[in-house]
Amino acid sequence: MEPNADYWNKDRIPKVRVIFDNIISRADALSSVAAGDGKVDILGDLTVEEAKAFKSDKAKIVANNAKTVLAGVINQKKGGAWADVGVRKALNMAIDKDAVVKDGVAGYGSVLAAMIQPGRVGNNAALKPYAFDSAAAKAVLEKAGVKALTIKAAPGQKLIVDSMTASLAKAGVVATADYDAKPSDSWDIKLVEHFDWSPGFAAGVVEREFFGKGGAFLAADSTVFDALYAKALATTAPDAQAKVMQDMEQWAYDTAPVVFLISPNQIYAVSNRVKYTPYETWMVEMAETTVAAK
Repeated sequence: MEPNADYWNKDRIPKVRVIFDNIISRADALSSVAAGDGKVDILGDLTVEEAKAFKSDKAKIVANNAKTVLAGVINQKKGGAWADVGVRKALNMAIDKDAVVKDGVAGYGSVLAAMIQPGRVGNNAALKPYAFDSAAAKAVLEKAGVKALTIKAAPGQKLIVDSMTASLAKAGVVATADYDAKPSDSWDIKLVEHFDWSPGFAAGVVEREFFGKGGAFLAADSTVFDALYAKALATTAPDAQAKVMQDMEQWAYDTAPVVFLISPNQIYAVSNRVKYTPYETWMVEMAETTVAAK
């Protein structure tokens, strides 16, 4: 990419040429950043394992609080105990979210109370994450006959699944991981990571996909949510619309159709010669990036 000399803001015209290399292998790219050889200066979308293993005095790890949510969809379509809101709430209490952040993503994330991050349009600041309470969760789950469950996840989410499994064991529940990519309806919890690409309407990009009619991750009745969503679409005043989204968050919190987990960070490996300012997206954004003179 060449600098645009005709860009309207002359103070922000880039001074360097940017080369995107999608041919070099990921391992070689990561090694190049660590070595500081100048071939690759930024590598985005690092896994937690890559970030933990990264060691270099010529480069660093940069993480940002992207608008990403990771939730465990509860399979209410399966019926049984998951139809009971009390059991779903107990499942939320059975998972130590702080441990998921610490052990599942090596600290690269933050605990969520519902689906919209603090500081975002529609966040309901009155909601607090479900407290981790193994004893209370065990009493409810045991009474409901929940002794075992299956967590469907991607292979890259193994550390998260391991953390959840350890928590569930304390509540008397044996969790089995299913990393098979083939579609299946036999799971009890499905880990879904989704990004809010909207400028300020998470209800349409995140919540609707999890809870709305026709949503990609829907596994429950959505009648109440659909009514709230229709109201949000019909509300044009920004503050009033944000209040409707807060009501959606309250509804989600109260009915617990998912296990509210965390907001994972996006992680980058960056050469020391580059000052990289990540945007709140999952992409490598270069607008605020500068390179030190050689």
